[in-house]
Amino acid sequence: MSQTLDPWNDAGILAKRLKLPGSRLLIVVGAEAWCTRCRKIRPDFDSLAVGANADEIWLWLDVEEHAQFLGDYLPENLPMILVYHGERLVSSAVLDDVSALRVTSVEPPAHQEKNVLIDPGIRSRLISEDWASE
Repeated sequence: MSQTLDPWNDAGILAKRLKLPGSRLLIVVGAEAWCTRCRKIRPDFDSLAVGANADEIWLWLDVEEHAQFLGDYLPENLPMILVYHGERLVSSAVLDDVSALRVTSVEPPAHQEKNVLIDPGIRSRLISEDWASE
């Protein structure tokens, strides 16, 4: 069982959990203020996040509220899901519906070429000791 985490309120918890061996980070980048699909997916995301395995960290990052963690990264389409296993980004895709969250949280898509993924560095910013101690 996991808990819903927010980078502003749970910096220390996030940094600590991300350093554990085998940690998995699932991030959805959305914009609830103006993205209809994001608003539809968010309640199910929150429910799944609470029920996630202990080694999984689920974060919803809003492009406006969490710009610091997104850096220069702004996906062309929203909501975008990014999945990290340990330090490595293993999957990224646009979420069309909630069913993709269930599949993506288990394993990255077999058809996705790992060398095509470009890591936007969000995990690195979340794990930063300087940020977590602020």
